[in-house]
Amino acid sequence: MIAPAAQAQDWLPPGSAIEETGPPPIEYIRKGIVRDDRWLYGRLLFHSPSLLGEKAVRIALSCNSCHPNGHVNKDFYIEGLSDGPGRIDLSHHFWQAGQEDGKSNPLDIPSLRGVGHTAPYGSVKSFPSLPAFTRHVIIDEFAGPIPAHEDMMALMAYLRSLDFKGSANDAADVSTSPDMRYLSLLEAPLAAKDLAVLDNLVDLIRGDIGRNQKKASPKAIRLVTGLLTIREQARRGNFETARAEYRRLTQ
Repeated sequence: MIAPAAQAQDWLPPGSAIEETGPPPIEYIRKGIVRDDRWLYGRLLFHSPSLLGEKAVRIALSCNSCHPNGHVNKDFYIEGLSDGPGRIDLSHHFWQAGQEDGKSNPLDIPSLRGVGHTAPYGSVKSFPSLPAFTRHVIIDEFAGPIPAHEDMMALMAYLRSLDFKGSANDAADVSTSPDMRYLSLLEAPLAAKDLAVLDNLVDLIRGDIGRNQKKASPKAIRLVTGLLTIREQARRGNFETARAEYRRLTQ
Protein backbone atom coordinates (compact mmCIF):
# COMPACT_ATOMS: atom_id res chain seq x y z
CA MET A 1 0.00 0.00 0.00
CA ILE A 2 2.83 2.38 0.84
CA ALA A 3 4.69 3.28 -2.34
CA PRO A 4 8.08 1.60 -1.84
CA ALA A 5 11.30 3.38 -2.55
CA ALA A 6 12.92 2.09 -5.71
CA GLN A 7 15.31 -0.80 -5.15
CA ALA A 8 18.27 1.34 -6.15
CA GLN A 9 20.83 -1.44 -5.80
CA ASP A 10 19.02 -3.45 -8.47
CA TRP A 11 19.83 -0.72 -11.01
CA LEU A 12 23.13 0.70 -9.72
CA PRO A 13 26.58 -0.77 -10.43
CA PRO A 14 27.90 -2.90 -7.53
CA GLY A 15 29.73 -0.86 -4.93
CA SER A 16 27.57 2.22 -5.42
CA ALA A 17 25.94 4.19 -2.63
CA ILE A 18 23.67 7.20 -3.09
CA GLU A 19 22.33 7.50 0.45
CA GLU A 20 24.06 9.35 3.27
CA THR A 21 25.47 7.23 6.05
CA GLY A 22 24.97 9.85 8.75
CA PRO A 23 22.32 12.39 9.73
CA PRO A 24 21.41 14.90 7.01
CA PRO A 25 22.85 18.42 7.18
CA ILE A 26 20.75 21.25 8.57
CA GLU A 27 18.34 22.83 6.11
CA TYR A 28 19.04 26.55 6.18
CA ILE A 29 16.11 28.67 5.01
CA ARG A 30 16.36 32.43 4.52
CA LYS A 31 14.65 34.56 7.11
CA GLY A 32 11.36 36.01 6.00
CA ILE A 33 10.57 33.25 3.52
CA VAL A 34 6.85 32.52 3.36
CA ARG A 35 6.45 28.76 3.29
CA ASP A 36 3.31 28.83 1.19
CA ASP A 37 1.94 26.11 -1.10
CA ARG A 38 4.28 27.04 -3.96
CA TRP A 39 7.34 26.79 -1.70
CA LEU A 40 6.09 23.53 -0.20
CA TYR A 41 5.41 22.03 -3.63
CA GLY A 42 8.90 23.04 -4.76
CA ARG A 43 10.36 21.28 -1.76
CA LEU A 44 8.34 18.17 -2.53
CA LEU A 45 9.63 18.19 -6.13
CA PHE A 46 13.20 18.62 -4.86
CA HIS A 47 12.73 15.33 -2.98
CA SER A 48 10.96 13.51 -5.86
CA PRO A 49 12.93 11.31 -8.34
CA SER A 50 10.20 11.73 -10.97
CA LEU A 51 11.41 15.30 -11.56
CA LEU A 52 14.66 13.89 -13.02
CA GLY A 53 13.16 11.19 -15.23
CA GLU A 54 12.98 7.43 -15.61
CA LYS A 55 16.60 6.57 -14.72
CA ALA A 56 16.37 8.65 -11.56
CA VAL A 57 13.14 6.92 -10.55
CA ARG A 58 14.79 3.51 -11.03
CA ILE A 59 17.70 4.34 -8.74
CA ALA A 60 15.63 6.46 -6.31
CA LEU A 61 17.66 9.58 -7.14
CA SER A 62 16.25 13.03 -6.43
CA CYS A 63 17.81 16.49 -6.22
CA ASN A 64 17.92 15.88 -2.49
CA SER A 65 20.01 12.73 -2.98
CA CYS A 66 23.00 14.75 -4.16
CA HIS A 67 22.11 17.93 -2.27
CA PRO A 68 20.53 16.81 1.03
CA ASN A 69 18.65 19.78 2.50
CA GLY A 70 20.44 21.92 -0.08
CA HIS A 71 23.97 20.92 0.92
CA VAL A 72 26.27 18.06 -0.24
CA ASN A 73 26.02 14.29 0.04
CA LYS A 74 29.66 13.51 0.76
CA ASP A 75 28.93 9.76 0.66
CA PHE A 76 27.47 9.80 -2.87
CA TYR A 77 29.28 7.31 -5.09
CA ILE A 78 28.37 5.45 -8.29
CA GLU A 79 30.91 2.90 -9.46
CA GLY A 80 32.28 3.89 -12.88
CA LEU A 81 30.98 7.44 -12.61
CA SER A 82 32.69 8.58 -9.42
CA ASP A 83 36.40 8.69 -8.65
CA GLY A 84 35.69 9.31 -4.99
CA PRO A 85 32.77 10.01 -2.63
CA GLY A 86 30.90 13.23 -3.30
CA ARG A 87 31.90 13.32 -6.98
CA ILE A 88 29.98 12.33 -10.13
CA ASP A 89 30.38 12.32 -13.93
CA LEU A 90 27.19 13.63 -15.52
CA SER A 91 28.48 13.47 -19.11
CA HIS A 92 28.20 9.68 -19.20
CA HIS A 93 25.87 7.40 -21.17
CA PHE A 94 24.63 5.97 -17.86
CA TRP A 95 22.28 8.96 -17.71
CA GLN A 96 21.15 8.94 -21.34
CA ALA A 97 22.19 7.41 -24.63
CA GLY A 98 24.31 9.66 -26.84
CA GLN A 99 25.54 11.82 -24.02
CA GLU A 100 28.89 10.07 -23.54
CA ASP A 101 31.81 12.47 -24.11
CA GLY A 102 34.42 9.69 -23.96
CA LYS A 103 36.08 11.15 -20.89
CA SER A 104 36.09 10.30 -17.22
CA ASN A 105 35.45 13.69 -15.70
CA PRO A 106 33.72 13.49 -12.33
CA LEU A 107 33.09 16.80 -10.62
CA ASP A 108 32.50 17.69 -6.98
CA ILE A 109 28.82 17.82 -6.05
CA PRO A 110 28.26 21.48 -5.17
CA SER A 111 26.31 22.86 -2.25
CA LEU A 112 23.12 24.70 -3.14
CA ARG A 113 23.16 26.85 -0.03
CA GLY A 114 22.62 30.43 -1.12
CA VAL A 115 22.20 29.27 -4.74
CA GLY A 116 19.88 32.17 -5.50
CA HIS A 117 22.87 34.50 -5.12
CA THR A 118 25.68 32.60 -6.86
CA ALA A 119 25.14 33.25 -10.60
CA PRO A 120 26.44 32.34 -13.13
CA TYR A 121 25.78 28.62 -12.83
CA GLY A 122 27.53 25.53 -14.17
CA SER A 123 31.00 23.99 -14.16
CA VAL A 124 31.29 23.04 -17.85
CA LYS A 125 28.63 25.22 -19.47
CA SER A 126 27.76 28.60 -17.96
CA PHE A 127 24.15 29.72 -17.48
CA PRO A 128 23.19 33.25 -16.44
CA SER A 129 20.04 32.31 -14.54
CA LEU A 130 19.00 29.65 -12.06
CA PRO A 131 15.91 28.56 -14.09
CA ALA A 132 18.01 28.07 -17.24
CA PHE A 133 20.62 26.05 -15.38
CA THR A 134 17.98 23.96 -13.60
CA ARG A 135 16.28 23.10 -16.91
CA HIS A 136 19.68 22.08 -18.30
CA VAL A 137 20.31 19.78 -15.34
CA ILE A 138 16.88 18.14 -15.56
CA ILE A 139 16.63 17.75 -19.33
CA ASP A 140 20.20 17.56 -20.65
CA GLU A 141 22.10 15.93 -17.80
CA PHE A 142 19.50 13.55 -16.35
CA ALA A 143 17.27 13.09 -19.42
CA GLY A 144 14.26 14.14 -17.38
CA PRO A 145 10.98 15.44 -18.77
CA ILE A 146 10.54 19.11 -19.64
CA PRO A 147 9.23 20.58 -16.38
CA ALA A 148 5.89 22.35 -16.42
CA HIS A 149 5.97 26.11 -15.82
CA GLU A 150 4.30 25.81 -12.43
CA ASP A 151 6.73 23.08 -11.39
CA MET A 152 9.68 25.30 -12.32
CA MET A 153 8.28 28.26 -10.43
CA ALA A 154 7.74 26.12 -7.35
CA LEU A 155 11.22 24.62 -7.58
CA MET A 156 12.70 28.13 -7.91
CA ALA A 157 10.79 29.27 -4.83
CA TYR A 158 12.37 26.49 -2.81
CA LEU A 159 15.89 26.76 -4.26
CA ARG A 160 16.01 30.52 -3.78
CA SER A 161 14.95 30.10 -0.17
CA LEU A 162 18.08 28.07 0.65
CA ASP A 163 20.42 30.20 2.74
CA PHE A 164 24.11 30.19 3.48
CA LYS A 165 25.25 28.41 6.62
CA GLY A 166 24.86 30.39 9.79
CA SER A 167 21.62 32.28 9.12
CA ALA A 168 18.97 29.63 9.62
CA ASN A 169 15.42 30.62 10.44
CA ASP A 170 14.44 27.78 12.79
CA ALA A 171 15.54 25.18 10.26
CA ALA A 172 14.40 22.37 12.54
CA ASP A 173 10.82 23.45 11.84
CA VAL A 174 11.12 22.18 8.26
CA SER A 175 10.39 18.49 8.01
CA THR A 176 9.13 15.97 5.52
CA SER A 177 6.14 13.65 5.63
CA PRO A 178 4.87 11.54 7.35
CA ASP A 179 4.78 14.72 9.44
CA MET A 180 1.81 15.43 7.09
CA ARG A 181 2.90 18.97 6.19
CA TYR A 182 2.57 18.22 2.46
CA LEU A 183 -1.11 17.37 2.90
CA SER A 184 -2.02 21.06 2.78
CA LEU A 185 -1.21 20.98 -0.94
CA LEU A 186 -4.35 18.90 -1.52
CA GLU A 187 -6.73 21.58 -0.29
CA ALA A 188 -6.69 23.75 -3.44
CA PRO A 189 -7.22 20.98 -6.05
CA LEU A 190 -9.96 19.47 -3.89
CA ALA A 191 -11.74 22.83 -3.75
CA ALA A 192 -11.28 23.34 -7.51
CA LYS A 193 -12.17 19.70 -8.29
CA ASP A 194 -8.93 19.47 -10.28
CA LEU A 195 -8.40 15.73 -10.58
CA ALA A 196 -5.19 15.94 -12.64
CA VAL A 197 -3.39 18.07 -10.05
CA LEU A 198 -4.80 15.95 -7.23
CA ASP A 199 -3.60 12.72 -8.87
CA ASN A 200 -0.09 14.09 -9.27
CA LEU A 201 0.11 15.31 -5.68
CA VAL A 202 -1.16 12.04 -4.25
CA ASP A 203 1.53 10.16 -6.18
CA LEU A 204 4.28 12.57 -5.08
CA ILE A 205 3.27 12.57 -1.42
CA ARG A 206 2.80 8.82 -1.35
CA GLY A 207 6.24 8.34 -2.90
CA ASP A 208 7.77 10.71 -0.36
CA ILE A 209 6.29 8.68 2.49
CA GLY A 210 7.68 5.46 1.01
CA ARG A 211 11.19 6.91 0.69
CA ASN A 212 11.16 8.13 4.28
CA GLN A 213 9.82 4.96 5.87
CA LYS A 214 12.18 2.13 6.76
CA LYS A 215 9.16 0.24 8.07
CA ALA A 216 5.46 0.76 7.47
CA SER A 217 4.45 2.57 10.66
CA PRO A 218 0.76 2.80 11.68
CA LYS A 219 0.90 6.56 11.09
CA ALA A 220 2.25 6.12 7.57
CA ILE A 221 -0.29 3.40 6.75
CA ARG A 222 -3.11 5.63 7.97
CA LEU A 223 -1.83 8.52 5.89
CA VAL A 224 -1.40 6.51 2.69
CA THR A 225 -4.78 4.83 3.12
CA GLY A 226 -6.33 8.27 3.48
CA LEU A 227 -4.54 9.57 0.39
CA LEU A 228 -5.82 6.66 -1.69
CA THR A 229 -9.32 7.20 -0.35
CA ILE A 230 -9.19 10.88 -1.29
CA ARG A 231 -8.09 10.03 -4.84
CA GLU A 232 -10.63 7.24 -5.30
CA GLN A 233 -13.52 9.36 -4.08
CA ALA A 234 -12.43 12.28 -6.26
CA ARG A 235 -12.22 10.02 -9.31
CA ARG A 236 -15.79 8.94 -8.64
CA GLY A 237 -16.84 12.58 -8.46
CA ASN A 238 -17.47 12.39 -4.71
CA PHE A 239 -15.47 15.50 -3.87
CA GLU A 240 -17.37 16.20 -0.68
CA THR A 241 -16.41 12.75 0.63
CA ALA A 242 -12.83 13.34 -0.51
CA ARG A 243 -12.74 16.68 1.31
CA ALA A 244 -14.12 15.04 4.44
CA GLU A 245 -11.30 12.48 4.36
CA TYR A 246 -8.79 15.29 3.87
CA ARG A 247 -10.17 17.07 6.94
CA ARG A 248 -9.92 13.84 8.93
CA LEU A 249 -6.28 13.38 7.98
CA THR A 250 -5.33 16.96 8.85
CA GLN A 251 -7.02 17.09 12.23
